[in-house]
Amino acid sequence: MFQKLDKYFKRPIGLILIVLYKGVWGLVEIILGILALIFSSLIRHAAASDFIRGLIARGIAEDPQGIFINWLAAHDPSGILQKSISLGLGLIILGVIDLAIAIAVWFRSWFVRDIGIVFFSGVAIYGIASLAINFSFFKLLAVVLNISILFYFWQMLPKHLGQRGKRAVNNNSN
Repeated sequence: MFQKLDKYFKRPIGLILIVLYKGVWGLVEIILGILALIFSSLIRHAAASDFIRGLIARGIAEDPQGIFINWLAAHDPSGILQKSISLGLGLIILGVIDLAIAIAVWFRSWFVRDIGIVFFSGVAIYGIASLAINFSFFKLLAVVLNISILFYFWQMLPKHLGQRGKRAVNNNSN
């Protein structure tokens, strides 16, 4: 089956898998970023609502020791709003970068290969630091996957990209 994919796409299976992985994750990040922005819009409207403020005031009047209602009253919705906007925009930016890398790698761009090495190195360093602070198996899996993609970009991808600057040589000979 893998040989059929290699012949059909005229790309090695490792390249196909990386493009699929980065493309799918890019789309997921963009969708989650958009959902975070929608959530922040809902928070903005709910925080400005007199109805919500009235519910919190009534809840405090009925049960002054209520943990949840006091937590709601103590937390400023604008802080949550800023975090969700930052999260949404960050996810959208990362998703666009992932999609751009996937598309450019598919079309065999040396420039994006170099940018990808820098990008995946930064992601790996951040992931290792995050793992050292707060370990989880999902983070470990993500770090291992990003380091393997970094290795692929660094060692394997140049074999599939062809000569560096090939187009420039062809244009000069004409």
